[in-house]
Amino acid sequence: MESEKTVYSYFSDTMLLKHLKKSDRLAFTEIFERYWKKVYNDSYKRIQNPTLAESITENVFVSLWEERENKKAQKLLPYLLTSLRSHVLQLYREGKAEPQAKRRSSYSMLTSIHNGIN
Repeated sequence: MESEKTVYSYFSDTMLLKHLKKSDRLAFTEIFERYWKKVYNDSYKRIQNPTLAESITENVFVSLWEERENKKAQKLLPYLLTSLRSHVLQLYREGKAEPQAKRRSSYSMLTSIHNGIN
């Protein structure tokens, strides 16, 4: 079911950020509706795990809300994607996920070994 359009759906990112800093929950909801798919998709591309991608997406938006008064961001999507990268890097450091390039090279090595290619 598609959500009803609100006046916030016509706001620029700059306007949404101004309202977010004032703890406007409707502005936050609009930001979430506008960007959650992009954040989730980028997260999934990086870790290839739907559960972790969902958790990272949630953490990105929780962080945005919790730190809303301190945000100096001018553009929402770059800010959200930077936050996402930070969360993904933390998972890499904790060993809960491994970089996509590393998985590809491991897969290539296993394929080569299996096929007798050196």
